[in-house]
Amino acid sequence: MSPIRVAVVDDQRLFASGMQMLVDAQDDMTCVGTAADGAEALLLCAAEEPDVLLLDLRMPVLNGIETLARLAEQTDDRPRVIALTTIRRDDAVLAALHAGAAAFLTKDALPDVVTATIRDVHEGRPAPTEDEALDLLRDQGTPVQSSRRDEVLDALTAREREVFLLVAKGLSNAEIATSVFLSEATVKTHVRSVLQKLGLRNRIQVVITAHERGLVRA
Repeated sequence: MSPIRVAVVDDQRLFASGMQMLVDAQDDMTCVGTAADGAEALLLCAAEEPDVLLLDLRMPVLNGIETLARLAEQTDDRPRVIALTTIRRDDAVLAALHAGAAAFLTKDALPDVVTATIRDVHEGRPAPTEDEALDLLRDQGTPVQSSRRDEVLDALTAREREVFLLVAKGLSNAEIATSVFLSEATVKTHVRSVLQKLGLRNRIQVVITAHERGLVRA
């Protein structure tokens, strides 16, 4: 299996170098480069096409949120982004999740949490900090933005709707499999189909969509 291609973007060179060494020390990962700001990150992504991008949210020239927006404009196959932050409960983290980040990490995260998050995000699994991300989204109290709550589900089969709502409640694939009496592999296939049909990037986007439509309660 090919190693996970990881890029690191942070204006603190020492931190970026440390993350690079951590990634390169893993048998199943390789760091394809580092960048010090969002503008450099866009060039790096175009040149190296990383699978996962560790992206600082507060940087000069082009910050993390603006970088996420530019990546979304350039290609549908942009890397899966893990936002880097110094503060957990931060408006910038919420903005990053809304902009398409798959997960977030605080800069004091333990090495095992960092590598587990990279692997989980690459495989489309719930990341270790997903519960915290869900709490942030629920605490925000996202208002319903549609007069027809269930229209987002029209494109889905009955089983896919069921899976969509369980993902929106924060259940892992294994928990969903137990709940609906399916194999975990089958659930993973349904989740992938839900994301594709609804044009969503990741599980966090499912949560955001469900909250915006008033389909789940905090």
